[in-house]
Amino acid sequence: MQDKENIEPCEIKYAVPSYYDIYKSGGSTLKDDQRGMRLMLDYFSEYFTEEQLQANMQRYNLENMLAIVKDYFLKEYGYVATNIELNNRYQRTINSYIYNDEKNPAVVHIDELLESTMMAFLLAMFKWSKDFDNLEVYGNCYLYVLFLMNDVSILGEMQGEDANRELLEMVADDLQILQLAEDCYWTVLAFSLAHEVAHAYLANIGKKYTREHPEKEEFDADEIAYHIVLKIIMDKEARGIVLEPYTYLAPMMYMDFFDMVYYTDRILYKTFFYNDTHPALKKRKSRLFAIVDRDEYILDTREGNYLYRGFNEVYKEYKIQTVLKMEKGKLTKILRTKQREELKEMMKGEEYND
Repeated sequence: MQDKENIEPCEIKYAVPSYYDIYKSGGSTLKDDQRGMRLMLDYFSEYFTEEQLQANMQRYNLENMLAIVKDYFLKEYGYVATNIELNNRYQRTINSYIYNDEKNPAVVHIDELLESTMMAFLLAMFKWSKDFDNLEVYGNCYLYVLFLMNDVSILGEMQGEDANRELLEMVADDLQILQLAEDCYWTVLAFSLAHEVAHAYLANIGKKYTREHPEKEEFDADEIAYHIVLKIIMDKEARGIVLEPYTYLAPMMYMDFFDMVYYTDRILYKTFFYNDTHPALKKRKSRLFAIVDRDEYILDTREGNYLYRGFNEVYKEYKIQTVLKMEKGKLTKILRTKQREELKEMMKGEEYND
């Protein structure tokens, strides 16, 4: 062991990571693919083998999806995005963002928490919508979505195996719900990745935004991202990865997810978010609807419209039930006000999501 007094300053200065190092590899990882596979086999062994699940994981993953998104940026915009890397580690946030100092390779971050939460969210919402008249399913799905909003999305805690098992118990052997959730999940993540790459593309072409209208960059990034997603859907297959046509409204579900998080935070903790660089989610979603109506996008919209209609019903129902239960004092046991206040202090000046 070296004597501390004989260590030159130049030998220890690199112990302090740069901002780039933090963005590139910051966070931890809680992923356990083997455990996830065992859970799936516990509840869906009638439909899948271990070999099939392994093959699916090799085919569908964030690295492959980012590669597809990059391919389409080259194809549609002539933008070479080889200098964009992925950080998928757990940073206790549902944020996605891109760090681009224009010197190092840009880093797109899709948090493990967002990944796992989005899949669980879609499973619970679709099951709730499908069996809306079943009071037991209704109650269980509502409580699980509330858990995802409060404990997971607002407080940043990864759902554990017990929570995962509880969700899988609700959807066990319902292959239709599993497929719907997985298909929409990948379209959501493709949109999220494309949105972040779009910020790098806009910087690359020298696009400037005024202080009076900084939110326009978000609108532009949404438009580019949705164009990329719709092109992948219309091509039907890209490097073996398929985005199903009926998932074309999944980016709207993505916006609705964040709207539900903000709404829950407001009802439970009186938290109001204001961000002068990000437009309201309602405006962003409205613009997405206008984009997909363009003649250049040829889609069979019937199944997608039906799916979103059912999703939208429980989205509204969640809001109604949450405010009613809060008014009646039925949610006091889930409140963790002190922890929420501490998080608010930590997040001052930071964006909630990109």
